[in-house]
Amino acid sequence: MWLNKKAATFILIVMMSAAILFMPLTMVAGQLGVSIIQVTPSSLSGTVGQTVHVEGTINTSNGTYQLFFGSNLVADKTAEGFYVNATFAVPELPGGSYTLTLRDVKQNVNDTKEFNVQTTYSVKALVPSAPTLLQEGSTVTLNVSVTGGPASTAVNPEITVMLPDPLNTNYSKVIPLTTSAKGTAQTELTFPDPSFQPEGSLTNYAGTYRVYFNQTQQLASDQFFIGFTALNSYHRGQSVAMRAIGYVPNQEATITITSVETSSVVHSAAATASSDGIITSSWTVPSNAVIGDYNITITPQNTPKLVPDSQLITVPGYTVTIKALNLASEPVPEIALEALDEATNKIYDATTGFDGKASVNLESGNHTVTAFWNDVQVGEIKVSVTGENSFTLTCELTNLKITVQNEDGFTLPFVQIDVTYQYVTTKNGQTKTGSASGQTGLSGTYVLNSTLPGISYTVNASLYGIVFNAGNKTIPNLPTQPVSEAVVICPSYAFALKVTGYTRAAIPNARLELVEVTNGLFHGGATDNSGNANVNVTFGKYRVRVYAENVLLNETVIEVFGNTQSEIRCTLYDIQVSVKVVDYFGQPISNVHVIINGPGTEKLSANTQAGGIATFNNIIGGSMQVIAYPAGMENSYEAVNVKVEAPTTIQIKMAKYILLGPFLMEASVLVTILLIAAAIVLFLLIEVYRRRKAKSRKTS
Repeated sequence: MWLNKKAATFILIVMMSAAILFMPLTMVAGQLGVSIIQVTPSSLSGTVGQTVHVEGTINTSNGTYQLFFGSNLVADKTAEGFYVNATFAVPELPGGSYTLTLRDVKQNVNDTKEFNVQTTYSVKALVPSAPTLLQEGSTVTLNVSVTGGPASTAVNPEITVMLPDPLNTNYSKVIPLTTSAKGTAQTELTFPDPSFQPEGSLTNYAGTYRVYFNQTQQLASDQFFIGFTALNSYHRGQSVAMRAIGYVPNQEATITITSVETSSVVHSAAATASSDGIITSSWTVPSNAVIGDYNITITPQNTPKLVPDSQLITVPGYTVTIKALNLASEPVPEIALEALDEATNKIYDATTGFDGKASVNLESGNHTVTAFWNDVQVGEIKVSVTGENSFTLTCELTNLKITVQNEDGFTLPFVQIDVTYQYVTTKNGQTKTGSASGQTGLSGTYVLNSTLPGISYTVNASLYGIVFNAGNKTIPNLPTQPVSEAVVICPSYAFALKVTGYTRAAIPNARLELVEVTNGLFHGGATDNSGNANVNVTFGKYRVRVYAENVLLNETVIEVFGNTQSEIRCTLYDIQVSVKVVDYFGQPISNVHVIINGPGTEKLSANTQAGGIATFNNIIGGSMQVIAYPAGMENSYEAVNVKVEAPTTIQIKMAKYILLGPFLMEASVLVTILLIAAAIVLFLLIEVYRRRKAKSRKTS
């Protein structure tokens, strides 16, 4: 017994633990107490200034909480319910371990975690913003810093600058650097400088210079680029100023500019170094320069530089935005654009997005922008580019608006539209086909946006997978205009309907309601004296309802996809209903008045005959109430509620009555009479017994 209780307790604990484990945080908030649930970064370590995110709970709903990092208050906020969500930056502090404390202010209850502040070393070269370059011989400022270091401690890093390949010569300098009481230190130094060892530090070579903070320990690094041009990108017509140093005085050299894309030489010129060994030159980017990279090389005669002067510049082009619109001034997506640079005969491609816009880089000059819709040219503009700009290109594309309506002019929603067309491409004369599909909206229209004019379109309109517009499927030679409208006619068909009752006898003057299942189109009608109705209805699938005397006799769905004949048998109509009335013992009672309140407006009544049965003909079935009472005794009735869907006999048991021969007597009266009779008989028996006993005594 003890083991069973122990096992049950263990199972209960496991189930409760699992429920808590998988319960959403918002459900358990306020039940966990003051708790730091999650810290990001999860390693619980970071650097000064790094963003830290804390999630947790407190005991006080919508209460104030505080978050401390060591002794620094980093958050003072209000909880969302019991939920804590705070973000802060690691304060400027010496490296080491600090207590992260979450405090419920009202209850003065805390939860803590330990967070480690790591030391960060940094060396950054301060370089000008692109496209400006540091040129040969320039002085570079190096920013050296330490955060999260030990407090008030000498760091004294060694800063090393490595010259470009293939030299890789190192120049180093140990700088005095002491952290503050908050573990932070910062200083700046310049390179080149005589204090760097070995002597002779310089920036005379083009290429990438690498900078290290304690190179052997790889604590931090950076790099900067030295060139011999003022910029690293130029546009057509701009002058590329070159200044290269470190040559032999009066040394002859050749400057060569080569297109990286084509490997062709676009410029070559002779140059002579000054008495200081400086070569200066300039080159104006020609009006037919293609967009791309260019390699500038200075090749001296005789004595070469240890690192040859070779540098890339870029002719980037300007960002030009082209917005494609159709004839209705609407944006057109997926339009292929070809921008022809007239100076170079080079084509630049782009494709418009959902907003009809496309961006393409074009250089200064004249350009022809051509728009293609599925390889068919639909528009063209000429633009003159002098900088970043936007242009609008109108495409010869129309909106094809297709309206579906019936022969009476009512529009039809939710009709499936399938459009096919054939066209010839502009570039290679190929014949292609295209297609589009969709449904008409609530207004009964479907719009094929931005489509090609001047060609024919085939439109198949269908409901329930059946095309109904065989007579007007073609839209010939769509005109070139903002919106082209076409109407598709949904045909009407003769619908002959025969309405009969349960016995298949015709139902005259029955009211008909026909509602199309998909689009709700309504038609109405009525049967003649022969139970026939002829209605002209639009193609579709109809929910047909038959009413007689405002009573719904039948509801069914009939497809009218052509001239249709159909019969609806209303089994609730023309039903014979018999009511049998019996007494307490099940004996039929005649001359009982029976009333039927049916779905129709007319009350029907009759008296039961010798077999206790009253018969009603031409009844409309459904839910009805049947009332029976003896003639002249309206207050002594029995009533039942029944649902009649076929000819039937309804039995009503009048349990309070008993039939005695031709007489109908209430059961309570009969019981009383029987009790009195039984009492009299009992009294007589007792009296006879008493007298016999007295006579017997006298005889003895």
